[in-house]
Amino acid sequence: MHTARQITNSEGGMTAVIEFLTAFVLFLIILSAFFSLAGLQLGSNHPRTDQLDDYALESLQRLTTDAGWYTPYDEFGNRDLANATTEWHRYNATNLLNGVVQPGLTGTLGQLDTERLDGIANITQDQFIKGLGLPSWASINLTIRVIESSDSNRIGLLLFQDGASRDAAANSAVAHRLMMLNYETVEIILEVHDAGRMPAHLVISEFMAEPELGYPEWIELENRDGFAANLTGWGIGRSSSGGVHSLIGNGALAGGDVMLCSGKPSLQENQGADVVLDLGLSGILGRGAIDGLNKYDDTLTLTWTYPGIAQTETSMEVNWVTSWDIDNNIALYWLGGGASNSSNWGRSTDGTPGIL
Repeated sequence: MHTARQITNSEGGMTAVIEFLTAFVLFLIILSAFFSLAGLQLGSNHPRTDQLDDYALESLQRLTTDAGWYTPYDEFGNRDLANATTEWHRYNATNLLNGVVQPGLTGTLGQLDTERLDGIANITQDQFIKGLGLPSWASINLTIRVIESSDSNRIGLLLFQDGASRDAAANSAVAHRLMMLNYETVEIILEVHDAGRMPAHLVISEFMAEPELGYPEWIELENRDGFAANLTGWGIGRSSSGGVHSLIGNGALAGGDVMLCSGKPSLQENQGADVVLDLGLSGILGRGAIDGLNKYDDTLTLTWTYPGIAQTETSMEVNWVTSWDIDNNIALYWLGGGASNSSNWGRSTDGTPGIL
Protein backbone atom coordinates (compact mmCIF):
# COMPACT_ATOMS: atom_id res chain seq x y z
CA MET A 1 0.00 0.00 0.00
CA HIS A 2 1.30 3.46 -0.96
CA THR A 3 1.22 6.20 1.57
CA ALA A 4 -0.17 9.66 0.84
CA ARG A 5 3.38 11.08 0.85
CA GLN A 6 4.52 8.51 -1.76
CA ILE A 7 1.56 9.30 -4.03
CA THR A 8 2.23 13.02 -3.75
CA ASN A 9 5.93 12.56 -4.61
CA SER A 10 5.02 10.37 -7.61
CA GLU A 11 2.55 12.92 -8.97
CA GLY A 12 5.10 15.72 -8.47
CA GLY A 13 7.74 13.78 -10.36
CA MET A 14 5.37 13.10 -13.26
CA THR A 15 4.43 16.78 -13.41
CA ALA A 16 8.09 17.78 -13.56
CA VAL A 17 8.74 15.34 -16.42
CA ILE A 18 5.74 16.65 -18.37
CA GLU A 19 6.83 20.27 -17.84
CA PHE A 20 10.37 19.45 -18.98
CA LEU A 21 9.16 17.66 -22.12
CA THR A 22 6.76 20.52 -22.93
CA ALA A 23 9.54 23.09 -22.58
CA PHE A 24 11.91 20.98 -24.70
CA VAL A 25 9.34 20.57 -27.48
CA LEU A 26 8.67 24.33 -27.41
CA PHE A 27 12.43 24.94 -27.65
CA LEU A 28 12.66 22.66 -30.70
CA ILE A 29 9.75 24.49 -32.36
CA ILE A 30 11.41 27.87 -31.82
CA LEU A 31 14.78 26.55 -33.03
CA SER A 32 13.20 25.07 -36.14
CA ALA A 33 11.41 28.33 -36.92
CA PHE A 34 14.66 30.27 -36.52
CA PHE A 35 16.59 28.05 -38.93
CA SER A 36 13.74 28.16 -41.42
CA LEU A 37 13.75 31.95 -41.34
CA ALA A 38 17.54 32.08 -41.65
CA GLY A 39 17.40 29.71 -44.61
CA LEU A 40 14.90 31.92 -46.42
CA GLN A 41 17.02 35.02 -45.93
CA LEU A 42 20.56 33.73 -46.26
CA GLY A 43 20.49 30.33 -47.87
CA SER A 44 21.18 29.25 -51.43
CA ASN A 45 17.48 29.53 -52.25
CA HIS A 46 17.42 33.34 -52.10
CA PRO A 47 14.73 34.35 -54.64
CA ARG A 48 16.79 37.11 -56.34
CA THR A 49 19.87 34.86 -56.59
CA ASP A 50 17.84 32.02 -58.11
CA GLN A 51 16.25 34.50 -60.52
CA LEU A 52 19.64 35.82 -61.63
CA ASP A 53 20.95 32.27 -62.08
CA ASP A 54 18.07 31.55 -64.46
CA TYR A 55 18.59 34.83 -66.31
CA ALA A 56 22.31 34.19 -66.80
CA LEU A 57 21.84 30.64 -68.09
CA GLU A 58 18.92 31.49 -70.40
CA SER A 59 20.63 34.60 -71.79
CA LEU A 60 23.88 32.77 -72.49
CA GLN A 61 21.93 30.02 -74.23
CA ARG A 62 20.19 32.57 -76.49
CA LEU A 63 23.50 34.25 -77.25
CA THR A 64 25.42 31.09 -78.12
CA THR A 65 22.85 28.78 -79.75
CA ASP A 66 21.27 31.18 -82.21
CA ALA A 67 22.39 33.41 -85.10
CA GLY A 68 20.33 36.34 -83.81
CA TRP A 69 18.04 38.66 -85.76
CA TYR A 70 17.22 42.31 -86.41
CA THR A 71 13.81 43.87 -87.07
CA PRO A 72 13.82 47.53 -88.14
CA TYR A 73 11.12 50.03 -87.27
CA ASP A 74 8.96 51.41 -90.06
CA GLU A 75 8.10 55.10 -90.51
CA PHE A 76 5.36 54.79 -87.88
CA GLY A 77 7.63 53.28 -85.23
CA ASN A 78 6.21 49.76 -85.61
CA ARG A 79 8.24 46.62 -86.23
CA ASP A 80 8.78 46.09 -89.95
CA LEU A 81 8.51 42.29 -89.95
CA ALA A 82 8.78 42.09 -93.74
CA ASN A 83 12.36 43.35 -93.53
CA ALA A 84 13.45 41.33 -90.50
CA THR A 85 16.75 39.52 -91.00
CA THR A 86 19.26 37.24 -89.32
CA GLU A 87 22.07 39.33 -90.85
CA TRP A 88 21.98 41.81 -87.97
CA HIS A 89 25.77 42.01 -87.85
CA ARG A 90 25.90 43.72 -91.26
CA TYR A 91 24.18 46.88 -89.98
CA ASN A 92 26.00 49.79 -88.36
CA ALA A 93 25.32 51.03 -84.84
CA THR A 94 22.93 53.81 -85.88
CA ASN A 95 20.83 51.47 -88.04
CA LEU A 96 20.59 48.88 -85.27
CA LEU A 97 19.45 51.60 -82.88
CA ASN A 98 16.41 52.11 -85.13
CA GLY A 99 15.02 48.65 -84.56
CA VAL A 100 14.98 45.60 -82.31
CA VAL A 101 17.98 43.28 -82.23
CA GLN A 102 18.54 39.94 -80.53
CA PRO A 103 22.28 39.23 -80.54
CA GLY A 104 23.36 35.75 -81.56
CA LEU A 105 26.90 34.51 -82.14
CA THR A 106 26.40 31.10 -83.74
CA GLY A 107 27.62 30.43 -87.26
CA THR A 108 27.98 27.21 -89.24
CA LEU A 109 28.34 23.89 -87.42
CA GLY A 110 27.61 25.57 -84.08
CA GLN A 111 30.90 27.47 -84.07
CA LEU A 112 31.36 31.06 -82.99
CA ASP A 113 30.93 33.36 -85.99
CA THR A 114 33.70 35.95 -86.38
CA GLU A 115 31.52 38.56 -88.10
CA ARG A 116 28.78 38.28 -85.48
CA LEU A 117 31.38 38.55 -82.73
CA ASP A 118 32.65 41.78 -84.29
CA GLY A 119 29.03 42.93 -84.65
CA ILE A 120 28.54 43.14 -80.87
CA ALA A 121 30.40 46.47 -81.03
CA ASN A 122 27.44 47.89 -82.97
CA ILE A 123 24.92 47.07 -80.22
CA THR A 124 24.39 49.34 -77.23
CA GLN A 125 24.41 47.76 -73.79
CA ASP A 126 20.71 48.60 -73.36
CA GLN A 127 19.89 46.83 -76.64
CA PHE A 128 21.96 43.81 -75.64
CA ILE A 129 20.10 43.48 -72.34
CA LYS A 130 16.68 43.93 -73.91
CA GLY A 131 17.47 41.62 -76.83
CA LEU A 132 18.37 38.75 -74.50
CA GLY A 133 15.05 39.13 -72.68
CA LEU A 134 16.48 40.49 -69.44
CA PRO A 135 14.45 42.88 -67.24
CA SER A 136 15.08 46.62 -67.44
CA TRP A 137 16.76 46.71 -64.01
CA ALA A 138 19.38 44.13 -64.97
CA SER A 139 23.00 44.93 -65.77
CA ILE A 140 25.49 42.65 -67.50
CA ASN A 141 29.17 42.07 -68.15
CA LEU A 142 30.32 40.08 -71.17
CA THR A 143 33.82 38.62 -71.56
CA ILE A 144 34.99 36.57 -74.55
CA ARG A 145 38.57 35.31 -74.53
CA VAL A 146 40.81 32.71 -76.16
CA ILE A 147 41.81 29.89 -73.81
CA GLU A 148 43.30 27.35 -76.26
CA SER A 149 45.27 28.13 -79.42
CA SER A 150 48.18 26.76 -81.45
CA ASP A 151 49.59 30.29 -81.18
CA SER A 152 50.65 30.68 -77.56
CA ASN A 153 50.65 34.47 -77.95
CA ARG A 154 46.86 34.40 -78.40
CA ILE A 155 46.06 32.43 -75.25
CA GLY A 156 44.28 34.80 -72.86
CA LEU A 157 43.56 37.30 -75.64
CA LEU A 158 40.36 39.27 -74.97
CA LEU A 159 38.11 39.28 -78.02
CA PHE A 160 35.45 41.32 -76.21
CA GLN A 161 35.02 42.74 -72.72
CA ASP A 162 32.52 45.32 -71.52
CA GLY A 163 29.67 45.89 -69.10
CA ALA A 164 29.03 46.88 -65.51
CA SER A 165 31.30 45.70 -62.70
CA ARG A 166 29.87 43.16 -60.27
CA ASP A 167 31.68 45.02 -57.46
CA ALA A 168 28.74 47.45 -57.38
CA ALA A 169 26.13 44.66 -57.36
CA ALA A 170 24.17 43.39 -54.37
CA ASN A 171 23.25 40.20 -56.24
CA SER A 172 24.92 38.54 -59.22
CA ALA A 173 25.12 35.33 -61.21
CA VAL A 174 27.51 34.08 -63.86
CA ALA A 175 27.28 31.53 -66.67
CA HIS A 176 30.00 30.45 -69.08
CA ARG A 177 30.42 28.27 -72.14
CA LEU A 178 33.26 27.04 -74.36
CA MET A 179 32.94 27.38 -78.14
CA MET A 180 35.18 26.90 -81.15
CA LEU A 181 36.32 29.87 -83.21
CA ASN A 182 38.13 28.56 -86.26
CA TYR A 183 40.77 26.33 -84.63
CA GLU A 184 40.78 28.00 -81.24
CA THR A 185 38.76 27.39 -78.08
CA VAL A 186 37.01 30.47 -76.77
CA GLU A 187 35.37 30.99 -73.37
CA ILE A 188 32.25 33.14 -73.17
CA ILE A 189 31.43 34.49 -69.70
CA LEU A 190 28.16 36.32 -69.06
CA GLU A 191 27.49 37.99 -65.72
CA VAL A 192 23.99 39.19 -64.84
CA HIS A 193 23.56 41.41 -61.80
CA ASP A 194 21.89 44.50 -60.36
CA ALA A 195 24.91 46.82 -60.43
CA GLY A 196 23.20 49.57 -62.41
CA ARG A 197 24.52 51.14 -65.62
CA MET A 198 27.00 53.88 -66.32
CA PRO A 199 27.13 56.26 -69.31
CA ALA A 200 29.32 55.24 -72.23
CA HIS A 201 33.03 56.04 -72.05
CA LEU A 202 33.29 58.79 -74.67
CA VAL A 203 36.41 60.98 -74.71
CA ILE A 204 37.82 63.87 -76.73
CA SER A 205 40.70 62.05 -78.39
CA GLU A 206 41.97 64.75 -80.78
CA PHE A 207 41.14 68.30 -81.88
CA MET A 208 42.37 71.15 -84.07
CA ALA A 209 41.69 74.67 -82.83
CA GLU A 210 43.39 76.61 -85.65
CA PRO A 211 43.39 74.89 -89.07
CA GLU A 212 44.79 76.29 -92.29
CA LEU A 213 42.87 79.26 -93.66
CA GLY A 214 39.70 78.13 -95.36
CA TYR A 215 39.41 74.78 -93.57
CA PRO A 216 37.16 73.88 -90.61
CA GLU A 217 38.03 73.34 -86.97
CA TRP A 218 37.36 69.79 -85.79
CA ILE A 219 37.04 67.57 -82.74
CA GLU A 220 37.38 63.78 -82.69
CA LEU A 221 35.40 61.73 -80.15
CA GLU A 222 36.30 58.14 -79.31
CA ASN A 223 34.07 55.45 -77.78
CA ARG A 224 36.39 53.48 -75.51
CA ASP A 225 33.75 50.92 -74.58
CA GLY A 226 33.21 47.54 -76.22
CA PHE A 227 29.47 48.13 -76.72
CA ALA A 228 28.10 50.93 -78.90
CA ALA A 229 27.26 54.30 -77.35
CA ASN A 230 23.82 55.84 -77.80
CA LEU A 231 24.63 59.48 -78.63
CA THR A 232 21.32 60.80 -77.30
CA GLY A 233 22.01 63.09 -74.34
CA TRP A 234 25.67 63.76 -75.21
CA GLY A 235 26.76 67.33 -75.89
CA ILE A 236 29.81 69.50 -76.62
CA GLY A 237 30.48 73.07 -75.61
CA ARG A 238 33.18 75.75 -75.59
CA SER A 239 33.68 78.61 -73.15
CA SER A 240 35.08 81.39 -75.38
CA SER A 241 32.97 84.31 -76.67
CA GLY A 242 30.34 83.85 -74.00
CA GLY A 243 30.15 80.08 -74.32
CA VAL A 244 28.18 77.84 -76.66
CA HIS A 245 26.82 74.33 -76.07
CA SER A 246 25.07 71.88 -78.39
CA LEU A 247 23.70 68.36 -78.15
CA ILE A 248 25.29 65.84 -80.51
CA GLY A 249 21.90 64.47 -81.53
CA ASN A 250 20.65 61.00 -82.37
CA GLY A 251 22.46 57.92 -83.59
CA ALA A 252 25.05 55.61 -82.10
CA LEU A 253 28.82 55.20 -82.17
CA ALA A 254 30.21 51.67 -82.33
CA GLY A 255 32.51 50.39 -79.61
CA GLY A 256 36.12 51.32 -80.33
CA ASP A 257 35.14 53.74 -83.12
CA VAL A 258 35.57 57.49 -83.49
CA MET A 259 33.32 60.26 -84.79
CA LEU A 260 34.19 63.69 -86.14
CA CYS A 261 32.64 67.00 -85.15
CA SER A 262 33.44 69.58 -87.81
CA GLY A 263 32.88 73.25 -88.51
CA LYS A 264 32.00 72.31 -92.11
CA PRO A 265 31.73 68.60 -92.99
CA SER A 266 31.84 69.22 -96.76
CA LEU A 267 35.40 70.57 -96.39
CA GLN A 268 36.44 68.18 -93.63
CA GLU A 269 39.23 65.66 -94.16
CA ASN A 270 37.98 62.31 -92.91
CA GLN A 271 40.32 59.35 -92.64
CA GLY A 272 37.73 56.80 -91.62
CA ALA A 273 35.02 58.04 -89.23
CA ASP A 274 31.54 56.62 -89.91
CA VAL A 275 29.84 59.59 -88.23
CA VAL A 276 30.55 63.26 -89.04
CA LEU A 277 28.60 65.90 -87.11
CA ASP A 278 28.19 69.52 -88.19
CA LEU A 279 29.00 71.84 -85.27
CA GLY A 280 29.48 74.88 -87.48
CA LEU A 281 25.80 75.80 -87.56
CA SER A 282 25.69 75.88 -83.75
CA GLY A 283 28.76 78.14 -83.68
CA ILE A 284 30.87 75.81 -81.54
CA LEU A 285 33.41 75.17 -84.29
CA GLY A 286 34.65 77.63 -86.87
CA ARG A 287 34.92 77.29 -90.63
CA GLY A 288 36.77 79.29 -93.23
CA ALA A 289 37.53 82.77 -91.89
CA ILE A 290 35.06 82.34 -89.01
CA ASP A 291 36.66 81.23 -85.75
CA GLY A 292 34.86 79.14 -83.18
CA LEU A 293 37.59 77.93 -80.84
CA ASN A 294 40.12 80.37 -79.42
CA LYS A 295 43.58 78.82 -79.77
CA TYR A 296 44.97 81.03 -76.99
CA ASP A 297 42.44 80.53 -74.21
CA ASP A 298 39.40 78.26 -74.33
CA THR A 299 37.71 75.24 -72.78
CA LEU A 300 36.14 72.26 -74.54
CA THR A 301 33.52 70.40 -72.50
CA LEU A 302 31.99 66.98 -73.20
CA THR A 303 28.72 66.50 -71.30
CA TRP A 304 26.13 63.80 -70.74
CA THR A 305 22.52 64.28 -69.60
CA TYR A 306 20.75 61.47 -67.75
CA PRO A 307 17.70 60.18 -69.66
CA GLY A 308 14.40 61.52 -68.39
CA ILE A 309 15.86 63.94 -65.85
CA ALA A 310 17.44 67.38 -66.10
CA GLN A 311 20.77 66.30 -64.65
CA THR A 312 23.84 67.01 -66.77
CA GLU A 313 27.35 65.97 -65.80
CA THR A 314 30.69 66.92 -67.30
CA SER A 315 32.34 63.82 -68.69
CA MET A 316 35.57 65.51 -69.86
CA GLU A 317 36.95 69.04 -69.89
CA VAL A 318 39.95 70.38 -71.81
CA ASN A 319 41.07 73.82 -70.67
CA TRP A 320 44.00 75.46 -72.44
CA VAL A 321 45.70 78.83 -72.06
CA THR A 322 48.29 80.89 -73.96
CA SER A 323 51.21 78.90 -72.52
CA TRP A 324 50.04 75.85 -74.49
CA ASP A 325 51.33 77.70 -77.57
CA ILE A 326 48.97 76.07 -80.09
CA ASP A 327 50.22 76.72 -83.64
CA ASN A 328 48.25 76.85 -86.87
CA ASN A 329 47.41 73.50 -88.50
CA ILE A 330 48.56 71.58 -85.43
CA ALA A 331 46.30 68.89 -83.98
CA LEU A 332 46.47 67.85 -80.34
CA TYR A 333 45.85 64.19 -79.44
CA TRP A 334 45.19 62.98 -75.91
CA LEU A 335 47.81 60.75 -74.27
CA GLY A 336 45.76 60.06 -71.14
CA GLY A 337 45.86 61.67 -67.70
CA GLY A 338 44.52 65.09 -66.79
CA ALA A 339 42.98 66.57 -69.92
CA SER A 340 43.77 70.16 -68.90
CA ASN A 341 47.51 69.44 -68.59
CA SER A 342 49.37 70.33 -71.79
CA SER A 343 51.98 67.60 -71.19
CA ASN A 344 49.21 65.01 -71.65
CA TRP A 345 48.62 66.07 -75.25
CA GLY A 346 50.78 65.12 -78.20
CA ARG A 347 51.01 67.27 -81.33
CA SER A 348 51.06 66.53 -85.02
CA THR A 349 50.83 68.51 -88.25
CA ASP A 350 47.41 68.08 -89.92
CA GLY A 351 46.41 65.41 -87.38
CA THR A 352 44.56 62.18 -88.11
CA PRO A 353 40.86 63.13 -88.15
CA GLY A 354 38.67 60.04 -88.16
CA ILE A 355 41.29 57.44 -87.31
CA LEU A 356 43.00 56.47 -84.06
